[in-house]
Amino acid sequence: MTYVAAVMIVAAVALFVAAPLTEGVRRRRPTDADALQIERIDHERALAMQGLRELEFDHEMGKVDAADYHSLRASLENRALAAMTALDQARRQKLERPRIGSAAPLASPSPEPPRRANFCPQCGTRPAAGNNFCGECGASLAPGQRAAAQAQ
Repeated sequence: MTYVAAVMIVAAVALFVAAPLTEGVRRRRPTDADALQIERIDHERALAMQGLRELEFDHEMGKVDAADYHSLRASLENRALAAMTALDQARRQKLERPRIGSAAPLASPSPEPPRRANFCPQCGTRPAAGNNFCGECGASLAPGQRAAAQAQ
């Protein structure tokens, strides 16, 4: 009788410990190609941004010298900005693509090109010329994207 109780307690503890490991399996993954592509690009962006944060921390702690810091920072910034641009384009393409069974979008006059931001609306730093995203915080600098992000 005591063996059965001991086995049930061990099984309950094992299930309790294993519960967080199964959440990744239960999470629904996107099935369409566009959503998978957006998820992959967003993961690349997150990796580059985390790399920038870690590099900044290592430089402040004195683990990385100035020459290595500047070359690595430029590389990571380019990687992050490329991922952000690709993510922006993929999201825009997904929104522009007509869905099956929906009416075709009405033709609209060509909009004027968006004005460039002089300062990042999120962190206030001055972006480099030609960037679509802030190099410090990763916020979109396009006016339409800012309005959509603020609405969310």
